[in-house]
Amino acid sequence: MLKLMIRFRTNRYALLADIIKAFLMIRLASEKDRNRFYFFLKKGEKLHCYRYKTLIFGCNASPFILNYVLKFHAEKFPLDECSEALKSSFYVDNLVKTANNAENLSDLYISVRELLQKGIFNLQSCNSNCVTLPKKMEADGTLSGFDSGWEKVLGYQYDPVQDSIRVSPPSCDLEASTKRKILSETSKVFDPLSLYLLVTVRGRLLMREILRQKLNWDDMVPQGMSSDWRTLAKDLSALNSVSFPRRVIDEGKDTKLFFL
Repeated sequence: MLKLMIRFRTNRYALLADIIKAFLMIRLASEKDRNRFYFFLKKGEKLHCYRYKTLIFGCNASPFILNYVLKFHAEKFPLDECSEALKSSFYVDNLVKTANNAENLSDLYISVRELLQKGIFNLQSCNSNCVTLPKKMEADGTLSGFDSGWEKVLGYQYDPVQDSIRVSPPSCDLEASTKRKILSETSKVFDPLSLYLLVTVRGRLLMREILRQKLNWDDMVPQGMSSDWRTLAKDLSALNSVSFPRRVIDEGKDTKLFFL
């Protein structure tokens, strides 16, 4: 996932999509008793028993199996950018692909969609920061329908219009006062790229001081540390008000991309 995140902010244009009911598109070859469940609907005096015929949500192996099936499906076709995208640009059912050429990315969207349909997979919730591509997606009926303008991308939120990302807004409990609760609250910010490290590192420093107190997990922390946590919690809750746009600077023939 980290590799996809880094590549997502490397090239100029991004293509986002996910597969409709991806797990349910994979039929189980063997319907064993471990796939059986009871549905509490009585007909007369009998409870009815059912078995799953497809891959299910919540199973630890489901994401791996989906990834394996996508790669197996891609192997049926010649090795090109499209089949390679199926192998390396999916995180579970989310497609994240980038390019520096808008026309190439548009062609890739069409190719990936057609290739997936041959495996009974269909794309939905598509979007892009390329101006022309969303119009094509809207005509295909695959354009994302989020009203907020922010898309979910690998744990972050992404604005295709402004081409900027931010963390998902955490809801921190200002009244957390035990070692266990404060540790839980400081872990709510998902930021593997460390864009907000200058703020989130304060949670680690606070936990270091709390651990030095040799407290039990449910003991109250000292008053001063509770005050430090309340200050930090307010800052953590406001992190998503800060977004990171992508800057593009043309230097002759060279194009450089970087974060503000």
